[in-house]
Amino acid sequence: MYLMSVEELAEYLGESRRTIYRYLQSGDCPRYIRLTARNIKFDKRDVDAWLEARKVEPLAGQAPGGRRRPPGKGGALPPAQ
Repeated sequence: MYLMSVEELAEYLGESRRTIYRYLQSGDCPRYIRLTARNIKFDKRDVDAWLEARKVEPLAGQAPGGRRRPPGKGGALPPAQ
C-alpha cells in the first residue's frame, strides 16, 4: 500500500491543493484514510480506481469538454470571412 498526502495527490493529478480540498468538501474524491483530525492519506490504488471510474468515451465529432468541433480539416477553425 502506497499512501499519498494531499500535496502528493495534488502533484500526481496535476491539480492544486485547493482543488483537492474542494474535491474533499464536495465528496467527489478518491477514498481516503483519516489518520488524525488533520491528517488524511490516499491509497494510490484507490486514486487510480477513482480516475479509472471517471474515464469517458468521447462522442464522435466532439472535443474534450463536450464542445462541438468546428467544421474543417482536423478541427481547425474555418477561415475568417
